[in-house]
Amino acid sequence: MFIAQRDVSEKKPGVNQVAQTGHTIIDRQLRSLIVSPSNNTIIRTRRNALYKYNAKSRIDTCLQDNLPFTPTSIHAKCGYLALGGQTGMLMIKDLSTGCFDIKTAGRGMNNSICLYQHHNDIRMAVCNNDQTVSVFTIPDMEKMQTLKMPSAINHSSVSPDGRKVLLTSDHGFVFLYRINQDGFFTDKCEYRVSEAPALSCAWNQSSDMFAITSQDGFVSIYNIHAVTRLCQIGSSETRKTKKAPRSVQFSTGPLDLLAYAEHVNNVYIVDTRTFETRQIVRLSPENEDRSITGLAFSPNSTLLYVGMEDRLVELLVDVSGRRQFGGGRLISF
Repeated sequence: MFIAQRDVSEKKPGVNQVAQTGHTIIDRQLRSLIVSPSNNTIIRTRRNALYKYNAKSRIDTCLQDNLPFTPTSIHAKCGYLALGGQTGMLMIKDLSTGCFDIKTAGRGMNNSICLYQHHNDIRMAVCNNDQTVSVFTIPDMEKMQTLKMPSAINHSSVSPDGRKVLLTSDHGFVFLYRINQDGFFTDKCEYRVSEAPALSCAWNQSSDMFAITSQDGFVSIYNIHAVTRLCQIGSSETRKTKKAPRSVQFSTGPLDLLAYAEHVNNVYIVDTRTFETRQIVRLSPENEDRSITGLAFSPNSTLLYVGMEDRLVELLVDVSGRRQFGGGRLISF
């Protein structure tokens, strides 16, 4: 329904396995190891190296090898790439010059890194497993704020309008902060999402709706104008240890899609106009489990990339059908 057909060597329509990746997943719970900084470009980790894939030329190149640590999280925005690692390791890289700097934030693993723009400045939020969230200025990497949280924070996401930030916690709570004029996180609001850990989070393009994934296999959708949940989407996977949705992202407008990936095998694409239409794309053979390392829409949402332990998969969004059909075709096979 949501993905347009493309011929590939494996003859599986709509799924293009574009590169062998050789991922090593350090954290079995969190999956944020690929990012699309521009249309037709995907950056991902491969052991202790960074690789960049060009979807137009179909060329996969090494962006940087011999990284000083094995990345556990990755993000790119405003011309910069940020990596987080174990024992608080951080790296910020200027994508235009290739220059990079290494810092430390917290004593534990950096579960999530989020680059964002605040007025004319660039900032970075870092969620460390020692129950802290640190805010840095970019590119000088000066720490401007540290939040001490009641439990480890697994993921952060700043709204597209730059005014709000979400933090998901091991205790199943989601914390919504306002970003004030000076760039500090303030005015905290709490949502009890699940009895299980809240894993990942994402905003829609208009910054009035957000999605939260949790270890119990659900994706919860909220509108910021109401404290009650808008809807909840369950997993088709029945195995408790395999069904957790660990990566989630909204498309850019006007496509109105939500994509999320489970622990293994399955990617889901949901029509957010009604939340009544959902497509499941299985990316591994029926009798095998293949771990998913993350997903990312291209900035124009014409492509959806999915990282697997052994390859990178490219899905083409049926943009034309989505815009013309009111009910919303998502991927077609």
